[in-house]
Parts: sequence; structure tokens; C-alpha cells
Amino acid sequence: MSRGRGRRGFTFLELLVVLAVIAVLVALLLPAIQAARERSRLLSCHNNLRQLGIALGQYQFLHRTLPPGAVAITLPVHVENVPEGIGWIGQILPQLGEGAMFERVDCELPLRSFAAGADEAGQAAGLPVADMVPVADMLPVADGAVPEKKIAVPVHPALAVLRCPSSPAPFGQEPISAYAGCHNSTAKAIDAEADGLLYANSSESLEAVPDGSSNTLLVGERSERLPGLGWLVGDRCTLRNGLPLSEEQKAGELKEQSELIAAAATDEEKQAVRSRLAAEVGGFASRHSYQVNFLVAAGSVRSVSRLIDTAVLRQLISRLDAGGVVEF
Repeated sequence: MSRGRGRRGFTFLELLVVLAVIAVLVALLLPAIQAARERSRLLSCHNNLRQLGIALGQYQFLHRTLPPGAVAITLPVHVENVPEGIGWIGQILPQLGEGAMFERVDCELPLRSFAAGADEAGQAAGLPVADMVPVADMLPVADGAVPEKKIAVPVHPALAVLRCPSSPAPFGQEPISAYAGCHNSTAKAIDAEADGLLYANSSESLEAVPDGSSNTLLVGERSERLPGLGWLVGDRCTLRNGLPLSEEQKAGELKEQSELIAAAATDEEKQAVRSRLAAEVGGFASRHSYQVNFLVAAGSVRSVSRLIDTAVLRQLISRLDAGGVVEF
């Protein structure tokens, strides 16, 4: 009798059924989990933009204007110029709760601020400015050519508010900001004549935006294409133009600077491409699905579809188009 009541195990068929049920449940739950994670990253990105908006609003309250997008003597501003002045992010460091960091900033030669000495972790922060050479992926040179001595990107202190949570790079001392100010509605070099709210030597006020602060974009997620000299200066790392979002997204994914230069036939053509890339500013893009996040000048944060009409985007970036209320 005891032998007849022995335990019976699962058959091979039953195990296959159980595994199939588990696989179906995982397949059903995985998209929901991924969507929840993306939603969390999106909310974190929105929060970063709101913090930047609050800091810009506090700066506006103290100085009655927004900070200049770039403090510059030599115009237009591009990566072949030594930055003479600080950018808009560096100017709002006290409003971001980074007053101690702001005390270390050299406003006339901002890259010198973190170029020598040691960071908070005790690691070397970089070389003296005079000894720096170009970053390889910033200004590619032709094969066999000797690069000119330029200002390179020293190590910048990490600011969590400048990092999009969807960025694949590990969080650390990053010179790149995930967010850039709206410089001009069309492709244009960074100079003192632009229709955005943040440009070279600008002094725009949120209280006197012709289109109204609720109809004008102030800051957005920048494309990873065309790196600049770091978040402390006012170049294409912190200022961008209103290029079509869908085209900028594709350009960032498919066209690397080195590939464009290599495609040129002669040395003269390579130099022409190199010079054009040095002056190019680039547009806005995002690693979030189907949308790019923007800070509206009034303080709200909006997710804009990558398929938005280019004319509408330019109208939203321009403070001077007198287009009135725009639905987006």
C-alpha cells in the first residue's frame, strides 16, 4: 500500500506548459515595465527642466533680465574660438544651489576654472589651458595633418540637473549638458543678432517677450551631434537653433563629423567641411520616444512631438514673430 502511494512528479509535457505560461506572462509584462521606466525617466527629465526654469526665473527676479546666452567678445562663437566669457548655465549656478562652485569660476576665461587643480574627489581635473590640444571627436583633422593648438574640454564638475536620465553615458564628471537654450529659430551661427531668448550678449526679459512668455520656448533637450566646449561656456553645447526635430534626430544618429570629412575628395574640401562643422550650431533632439522636452518661458514643461511642423517650431522659438498663441 505504501509503495502504491508514492509521489508522482511532473511530466515533461507539464513542464513545457508551465514554461510556456511563464514566457507568455513575461512577454505581456515586459512592455509595461519598459513603459513605466520610460515614464519615470521622462518625469525626471521634466523635473530637470523645471529646476532650470526656476533658476532662470530667480535670475530674472534679481537682475530684471535673463542671463546672456553667451558672454563673448569675438563673434560669431564657435569651437575654434577661445571662449572669452561664461555661458548662461554658468551664470545661474548660485540659483541652482551651486554657489560654492560659482566662486571657483573664472568668468573671463571660464574653461580655466576647472582646468587645473583637483576636483572634489581628489582627481586631477585637467591640464593648464595653454597646454591643451583639440579633443579628437570635436575637431577631426585630415590623416597625417598636424592639428592646431586649440582649447580642449577640461573635466567639468558633474551637475545632475544637466543630465537626462535616458542618456547612455554613466553619470560622472561630464562636460556636456543635455539641455540647451533656444538661440535662433533657423540655422545661424551664435552671435549678437538672433530671435531666441538666449544668444550672445543677450539681455532679454521674461516680462517683455513680444510673443508672450507662454508662447515662447526657452530651453530644450539638445542633440548629441556637434559637441561643444562644455556646459560652462556659451557655445553649441548650451545653445541650439530651431532645426527640424526629425531631421536633427536622423543627423545625430547617422552622420558623424569624421565620416563627413572623410567623404570629401581633396584636402581643400576637407578643410571646408571642417570649418563648416566648427561654426555649425545644431538643433534639438532627445533619446525619449517620439518627443523632445522643452521649457516654456512661462515656466511650464512641454513634450513636443518630433513630427511637429517646422514652421510651428520656429514660431515657438522666435520671440519676435508676432504669431500670437500657437497650439502645440
